[in-house]
Amino acid sequence: DVHHGNGTQDCFYERGDVFFLSLHQWPHYPGTGAAGDLGRGKGEGTTLNFPMPGEIDESMWFACFEKGLEAVEEFNPDFVLVSSGFDSHREDPLGDFPLTEKSFERIAQQLVALSEGRRGMVSFLEGGYNLNALASSVSSYLQGQL
Repeated sequence: DVHHGNGTQDCFYERGDVFFLSLHQWPHYPGTGAAGDLGRGKGEGTTLNFPMPGEIDESMWFACFEKGLEAVEEFNPDFVLVSSGFDSHREDPLGDFPLTEKSFERIAQQLVALSEGRRGMVSFLEGGYNLNALASSVSSYLQGQL
């Protein structure tokens, strides 16, 4: 998602049993999700934010994503829950990220690989405001899970 998951982060910020990862455009609404926001108390170290400029290229976006996946792997969660925001598509009017349908297919493939050997993966549909790009991106994301 091009927006930081501020509500989700807030719910789990002080819990040590949930790992929260967010890759989002910065600065951008809602203005939260700084790189230094790492959790608090028992949750310290279980939040990882990648605030990125909108002008980032796809290879740099994936470098951050893969670094985040390594941190999730190290945390070793039972489940993988994904807030699947598609407003990071390059044609979406609310953001400036470079992702395409092929990007979302690749993301799904990497998340499926991460979830192997765990209890499963669930994706929740989030943003996407160019409806044509949203439809084709969701289709590619689902295809990547097969």
